Amino acid sequence: MTHTEIIDYNWDDGLEPIWPIVDNPITDRGTALLIYWRIEGPWLTDELTAHNPQLKRMKETLEMRLLDGFYRTRIIKYDPVSDYGLTNIQVYKLNSA
Repeated sequence: MTHTEIIDYNWDDGLEPIWPIVDNPITDRGTALLIYWRIEGPWLTDELTAHNPQLKRMKETLEMRLLDGFYRTRIIKYDPVSDYGLTNIQVYKLNSA
């Protein structure tokens, strides 16, 4: 699955097709960020993932790997601010969290 296919992916179809991308170290960091944001990573809480352990595991896996440099390639740019149309206040709150 390519970056563009992830952009167009119907997330109601489940997370199974996404796992091979999350688990692949040659996945571009921009694609990993896209996935993280598309599963609403910054807003997911234990309460929201209580009924979906796979979603919780994907969020935690992506967070760990993004922070640890697992995804080394950085060719694809991903800007969640423009993708989600975040306001300056929303960006401030995310940066302050």
